[in-house]
Amino acid sequence: MGKHRRWIQLSIFAFVLLIVGYTVAGSLFESEERPPEAGDRVAPFALESLAGGTVGTGDFAGRPIVVNFWGTFCPPCVEETPALQRMYEKYEEEGVVILGVNLGEKPVVRVEQFVDRFGVTYPVLLDPDLDVRDRYGVRQYPTTFFVDASGVVREVKIGGMTEGYMEAAIQRLLQQ
Repeated sequence: MGKHRRWIQLSIFAFVLLIVGYTVAGSLFESEERPPEAGDRVAPFALESLAGGTVGTGDFAGRPIVVNFWGTFCPPCVEETPALQRMYEKYEEEGVVILGVNLGEKPVVRVEQFVDRFGVTYPVLLDPDLDVRDRYGVRQYPTTFFVDASGVVREVKIGGMTEGYMEAAIQRLLQQ
């Protein structure tokens, strides 16, 4: 019995050692990047625009940015799109930028039809591999990041927004 007991003890020890090693290695090699929160600098990104070319946060340095992650399949996204367009038209001359980041929808023709249906003129960016979505920690649609002119995230709104909410958040950005 003593032989088997020692074998069991060594097996348990090896298993515990393996778990500890895996945990330590995971901690060492895990990305330190975390989703941006209010008070953080905006995580820079550049994506292909529906209109062609690459557009990113760096293109709008010194301007307030509203980054809206959305999908055509999302009822709150559909509801808030006309209000986002109105906010873009109202505040574009004051330098406010709205970036609509579509969440990996294929075929792109669905996104084009959606944009045409609502007359969207603000930049619509395509995140086909969901890399930016993941970097921003987006798990619910829509999710919107309000970024001031100095590049600091001032607010993160998860879920749909009313036009009044959008306007108040944009006004706060302009006062920063």
